[in-house]
Amino acid sequence: MSKDVSKLHGFLNSETVLTIATADACGAWSAPVLYVADTQAEPFELYFLSSSNSRHISGLPLSGSAAVSIYTEYTGAWQSIRGVQIHASITQVAESEKASIAQRYFERFPEVKALIDRPASEQETRIGQAFGKSHFYRVTPSFVRFTNNSDSFAGRTEWQF
Repeated sequence: MSKDVSKLHGFLNSETVLTIATADACGAWSAPVLYVADTQAEPFELYFLSSSNSRHISGLPLSGSAAVSIYTEYTGAWQSIRGVQIHASITQVAESEKASIAQRYFERFPEVKALIDRPASEQETRIGQAFGKSHFYRVTPSFVRFTNNSDSFAGRTEWQF
């Protein structure tokens, strides 16, 4: 990446919710998931935990092509609008990589790990069992548009991979 990625990497590491957009026979669909970023990878990678039966996963084409986005919460000032739109490939993480991804993910979201390991109610037990049967997925970007209004109004930086 020839353009400075430090602000993009900082943004990816500070946010927590990734929205995945796919389409299936019923039409367009989007779903929010918790993610963790690996900004040491080139260009970067995002990881999330999901059921293979979920609509956002089962709606992926064979290529894994999807649109994803991440945005900050709006604080009432236009300068606070920051977000990233990504065209990416989503693939299931190989079993050989699962342990290192899980460690990174559960360090960031210990409450999810607690649902799996130590549910406090019947509802948490059902949620934890669903998470326990889920898989980790990798988001590998091919195009990224980072909007950062704190730099300038509608300030955008783009990368093609």
